[in-house]
Amino acid sequence: MLRYYKTTPMEQWIENLWRRAGISSPAQLNVDEVAARLNVWVHYLNQSSKALEWMGMRSILLDRRLSRAEQWEDFLHELCHVLRHAGSQALMPQSFLEHQEADANRFVLYASVPSFMLRDANLPERQSEAADWISSHFGVTHKLAYKRLEQIQRRTFEAILWEELGKLERERVAPLPRSRAETTAAATSFLEAFIR
Repeated sequence: MLRYYKTTPMEQWIENLWRRAGISSPAQLNVDEVAARLNVWVHYLNQSSKALEWMGMRSILLDRRLSRAEQWEDFLHELCHVLRHAGSQALMPQSFLEHQEADANRFVLYASVPSFMLRDANLPERQSEAADWISSHFGVTHKLAYKRLEQIQRRTFEAILWEELGKLERERVAPLPRSRAETTAAATSFLEAFIR
């Protein structure tokens, strides 16, 4: 599935982060393991999750009323703020706040289900079964599993289409023995096989 998938700079940054911390399998993707490896203090309270950094000490307050999967996702969101953002959100302009929140939401998708851990996975063909597999193996909610799976599929289709457009362009410039109809039919056949 990930043959055509191209990682983003953020995904590459997260892969490097996980590898430097010695995190290489989905079993290690949990609050306790990641917090210990990245030297982050975690406290569970009956309030909304948030990140704090004071005098070099990084802390994340997690809402204990959430499920384990929801706590993991909140933890990653707040971890992004600790690792990648500076300043008090209460004092920053709205556009900066929105940028940081969007960045943290992307971080959650990539960090919770890293593409480098999916490369060798043999995902079920049906989307619902693949999302169930991701949810159970990576400890995320079904909602996040579907979102990540759809994102991977979208970006994979995009890469395939760009490759096919490149082939068509090369044929136009330097015709190959294959006709345009054969190329289009091959691309359509490939996409139909991939969708199933």
